[in-house]
Amino acid sequence: MPPTKTEKTVYILGAGFSAPAGGPDQAKLIERIFDLPDTDAKTSDAKKTLEDFLVTVMSVDRVKRAEVNLEDIYTPIDRCLADGLSLRDKSPAKLQELRSKIEYLISLAIDKSFDDRAARNPTCRNYVTSFAEYLVNLASVRAAKASGAASAEEAKAYDPFSIISLNWDIVLDKAIYQALGNKDHLDGDYDPFGVVDYCCYISSIEKTERRIRTGLWSLGARGYNVKLLKIHGSMNWLQCSHCQQLFVSFDEKVNIPNFINAKVCRRCSKFGVNATLQGSLVMPTFLKDLSNFQIKLVWQNAAVELMEADRLVFIGYSLPHADFEFRQLLSRMVRKDAKIDVVLYHDGKAAGKRRYKEECKRYRQFFGARKVTTNYEGVVAFVRKLTLPTSP
Repeated sequence: MPPTKTEKTVYILGAGFSAPAGGPDQAKLIERIFDLPDTDAKTSDAKKTLEDFLVTVMSVDRVKRAEVNLEDIYTPIDRCLADGLSLRDKSPAKLQELRSKIEYLISLAIDKSFDDRAARNPTCRNYVTSFAEYLVNLASVRAAKASGAASAEEAKAYDPFSIISLNWDIVLDKAIYQALGNKDHLDGDYDPFGVVDYCCYISSIEKTERRIRTGLWSLGARGYNVKLLKIHGSMNWLQCSHCQQLFVSFDEKVNIPNFINAKVCRRCSKFGVNATLQGSLVMPTFLKDLSNFQIKLVWQNAAVELMEADRLVFIGYSLPHADFEFRQLLSRMVRKDAKIDVVLYHDGKAAGKRRYKEECKRYRQFFGARKVTTNYEGVVAFVRKLTLPTSP
């Protein structure tokens, strides 16, 4: 008798998922960047470089510098880099340097936004912790099946969920990593344990870190994986400029310190190549470069997850028209019989209700005849209901 297939849910997370924990509105990121304190020379220099670019190259009024959209900054930069062109007096090399500085400032602004919220409300991330623990408990059943009386095929067939995130922040990443550590206690090198599975080839930045493994490694050792596909990259990813290996850490947002003191690839250095590690964020632009080997692998796996999904749960994501790459992926891969749940939020005020209605209409138009269920209670209420203990 063939193994029973578990219904599969794919959670798709937008910026609204992280908002209650302090995640900033992308439209306000430039404003937050210029509000950053000049705590060190690197930050001051990066802010001045960005301001000079906006005023002298893009002809932005200095007083209105914080009102510029990120897409309007990155689109001309990335078009020129793709074609090997200068942008006025900025050579491709200078544009690449500018791009790196803006990525650093964005990481700083996001980090500060989360820290400020936590300082005001220390419990603001509790819903993220609850969601992570729920997911880890669900995923760990696979390891129990693999080590118990269930057949290998039955264990393999157990694939209840995955997460596709469009966010750069690592609030959920860290919560899942911590929940995995609380659940699994390692004794030997090959003990079965769970991992955060980014669905691409990763290594740990520190060689001694044992819990950072690929999902395939963990499954091969009869462990389990929590699939978290970050299609726009992540603040805890660094990529080698030479071998393209992706390095991960859960102890810090490595983009920030790496900009100040760039790390060297520990794999390439064995062979005499001192290649530096670089951030791996896909920036908001109408010309997103998805040619990076690791990013392409994440997108390919995301396509498979969407195709296998019986149910899609969009959390804090408004399905904007500007995300046309992801929209085309949804158009191609989501099954006609897939159920669509949309978790948004409004505060009851007229403007919030109007925005909510527009976003619901966008979803229903996009998904056509599929069943679309919407609610405006937000991610905190959704997680609370999801994690409530079931009655016997």
